[in-house]
Amino acid sequence: MEVASATLRIRGPDSNTFLQGQFTQDLRKPVGAVSYGLWLNQKGKCIADSFVLRVAEEEFVVWAPRVENTTLRQRIDEYIIADDVELLGASAGVSGATVIWGDGAAAVVAQRFGTVPEPGRFAQGTDGLVFGGRFSRGENFVCLTADATVTVREFEQAGAMRGTRDSLEAERIVSALPAVPDDIGLNDLPNEGGLDIDAISYTKGCYLGQEVMSRLKNLGQVRRRLMVVAGSGARPAVLAQVQQDGKAVGQIRSSARVGDGFVAMAMISLVNFNRTAPLALEDGRPLEVRHG
Repeated sequence: MEVASATLRIRGPDSNTFLQGQFTQDLRKPVGAVSYGLWLNQKGKCIADSFVLRVAEEEFVVWAPRVENTTLRQRIDEYIIADDVELLGASAGVSGATVIWGDGAAAVVAQRFGTVPEPGRFAQGTDGLVFGGRFSRGENFVCLTADATVTVREFEQAGAMRGTRDSLEAERIVSALPAVPDDIGLNDLPNEGGLDIDAISYTKGCYLGQEVMSRLKNLGQVRRRLMVVAGSGARPAVLAQVQQDGKAVGQIRSSARVGDGFVAMAMISLVNFNRTAPLALEDGRPLEVRHG
């Protein structure tokens, strides 16, 4: 499935040290490595998430789902001061993004690219890059090629079925993988969505927002938590109120159709939250907590 996203290239003698001071994940890794992490503001709130691919000693490809190139470029460019780095748009060879997931995804990727990337690494074919994604707990890959439409067609010819927005979103939500900034955004802390587990390094040193992350780690808890919920009927609206005992305790962030109902990510306040009491939408439809 073709997905909207942003792709940038960053190169130059200072590219590694500059990115190391901006990104939440440790980028001191060899060429061929891919790292998942976040771009935060000074308050530790989430602007975007990204996969950073080290394609050369002094060159990186940054891929961010769900944000526009202008948003990603602005966040990075804002902090380039005296750094010897160059920020470029994606080259023609990696401008289209395709996500493939499900049983058999690895076999299709191997047929298309000649190999399957190892965890934490990307593979480079003659006309693109492929690496493991965050759209499922099972097999799932992001493919950056010259033309995503062509890549989708090639995958279909190899036996893959074309996915839909709902099928991809449902897989991601059921897998309890938050989307940035839809589920965790400018008003939220990474820890509220569990992103501190695999998107943040607590040993790499300083980066923008690091002091807030260290403070949260020392506190050991947050006041809100992103949860996976399910219900019947139509998908609720974004920011629809979630209630417990008639009182607002949270809001819906993202959702997807599943059969006759839906699954959704809901941000829930833990203050006075009773895990044994039922949740419901404002219209009275009950919600089942699947994860959180």
